[in-house]
Amino acid sequence: MKNFQPFKIEHLQLNSLGQFSPAVENYYVVIWWQRIPLGNLWLYKEDGVVDKSKLLEKIKAAIEPAVNYYLLIHKIDLNNGWVENFLQGDFKVVEEALERSFSNNQPSPNPGLSVVICTRNRPKAIEQCIKSLLDSNDKDFELIVVDNAPDDDKTEQVLKQYPQVKYVKEPCKGLDRARNTGARHALRAIIAYTDDDVMLEPNWTKIIKTLFQDQQTMAVTGLVIPASLETKSQFIFEKEWGFNKGYLPKVFDKQYFAANTAIGVPAWDVGAGANMAFRREVFDVVGWFDERLDVGASGCSGDSEFWYRILAEGWTCNYFPHLFVYHQHRESEAALKNQIFNYMRGQVSSVLVQYENYHYEGDLLRVKKSLPEYYSKKLLNSIKHLHLNNLRSIITEISGCISGYQYFKRHNNVKKNGPLLYLKSLDEDAKVNKSTKVSVVIPCYNHGQYLSEAIESVLNQTYKNIEIVVVNDGSTDNTEAVCKSYPKVKYVYSNNSGLSAARNTGVKHSTGNYLIFLDADDYLYPRAVEINLWYFSEFKKIAFVSGAHDKIDEKGNFLPVEDALDKSIDNYTSLLQGNYIAMEGTVMYRRDLFQSFFFDPRLKACEDYDINLNIARYFPSISHSNKLAVYRIHNYNMSADKNLMLENVIKVLDKQKPLLKEEAELAAYHKGIQNWKNYYLTS
Repeated sequence: MKNFQPFKIEHLQLNSLGQFSPAVENYYVVIWWQRIPLGNLWLYKEDGVVDKSKLLEKIKAAIEPAVNYYLLIHKIDLNNGWVENFLQGDFKVVEEALERSFSNNQPSPNPGLSVVICTRNRPKAIEQCIKSLLDSNDKDFELIVVDNAPDDDKTEQVLKQYPQVKYVKEPCKGLDRARNTGARHALRAIIAYTDDDVMLEPNWTKIIKTLFQDQQTMAVTGLVIPASLETKSQFIFEKEWGFNKGYLPKVFDKQYFAANTAIGVPAWDVGAGANMAFRREVFDVVGWFDERLDVGASGCSGDSEFWYRILAEGWTCNYFPHLFVYHQHRESEAALKNQIFNYMRGQVSSVLVQYENYHYEGDLLRVKKSLPEYYSKKLLNSIKHLHLNNLRSIITEISGCISGYQYFKRHNNVKKNGPLLYLKSLDEDAKVNKSTKVSVVIPCYNHGQYLSEAIESVLNQTYKNIEIVVVNDGSTDNTEAVCKSYPKVKYVYSNNSGLSAARNTGVKHSTGNYLIFLDADDYLYPRAVEINLWYFSEFKKIAFVSGAHDKIDEKGNFLPVEDALDKSIDNYTSLLQGNYIAMEGTVMYRRDLFQSFFFDPRLKACEDYDINLNIARYFPSISHSNKLAVYRIHNYNMSADKNLMLENVIKVLDKQKPLLKEEAELAAYHKGIQNWKNYYLTS
């Protein structure tokens, strides 16, 4: 196609087909019945004028599979069919049949919805996307924008115009990092993802909420329609690489997975990351997006690898064409070439990740045999027929495949244990030497009056290689001024999102080998860091260590505390019975834990108990009786609200219940429930 001409996109309703008279130009036509897309067709300028009967034949062929599907699935029987009437220009028969097929739909559950948009350096695009979402007919959703390692503050400035949007800055570049960050800030039952170069139609949020009625369904995707086809690159992408997965609903389940394991399950057929949604608990069931599969890292395909894991674990992904969005394809040839290279780089590395996790030989076969054979044939055919443009594209794809294989070999550093994906370095001995850096994360929300004492306590540590990260969680007091009076403090501002989100944000902005989370109204004793590092140097297999603490009142008077207990290595069942780690500031963690674990923002309290239980289930830990920190009791402590604490501690333990398989663990769980009820209801 040397002399490319743009394609005009036409959206035609069935009842207006008779009015469509295409001129002699290129068309991309999408046919609809109300808000249900039925099919599309390409009309080419070089074919000249298409007469009415031939046009109806083309349209009939495009929509016949979808129309017949809907009539069959809804048991609508047309005695004489609908095709003959349609070809004669009578569209009422099929319209009335479709009307009957969808008229019996029952009202669906209305779960809470969080929408996550990941963006990087595209302030105009993200604003358009936000506007399209805010124009939704169903406005009951949480909107989170993750600004992924931006080069400037332009996106942040745009977001300041939309105070109802939760703005999160993710300092580490990578789409899957941003996706995980968005999920870790989400508070609702369903988490939907779209991209900043997408326009959402008004019913998108409403439809998503109706698609999770089947409890086996963990993910849904939908149709992606091109927003424009003005350039040759956009045309090539839509024809050969587009996100359009067809106009028939599809079920991807364990039967589909089993049927394809021998050849390598093509999980990318499930849909597109620009239009996907998940149950929130899927991240507990199969883990997080694999951050090795980021654009700029392996290439992409983090979404398809995630769908693969869902299917491999026996859950279901569904594709629904009536869940649709409009995507702005890359306009330039250079951008398309880069995109294709990354697609193939990501596809190969993701397939190798799939083999790494599940060891199905079909995945290895796809990389080592199927892809080489496929590209050998394409390459020879292009050389034989002197198709130079095809040859360039094939070389780009092959280069991406080779690059993906090489990348995986360099980053074969993740281990799978049940739903948990974690860095293999956590199986290695903890390392403590002269270069070991400790990051102390201090989240602060309107505790500026105490913050200086917390910071000073870190600066006065006997161990000096320490980084201080203060996360201002939307404070309205003097928190910022206090931080700026300490040049060594790394200051991070975020919209008020709660303690868990602030701690997670602090992790992202920290660089230490080990981490401590100190609340702004508490402080450390001078040898706290030194003592906990000693435990890591002596007990090299542990993932975290905790110590004892003192308590003071608002005036600084010391209060009585219970004697701390020494606990070694296997502490999961002990934690199930009660939180012997009574103060989070006494805990030191290995950094690599936070590739997989995080503080749950859905919890209004007990988030530290939750993360420590999650880690202790898989990794050894130690608790000792050395006093490391001081816990300040005042009127604003969450722990003063006993009803809130009991409600959340029960939630924490209930999250563990599905994981419990041994009798000792179940007994510890039930004992823990009773212990907490006794503690909060009788104290």
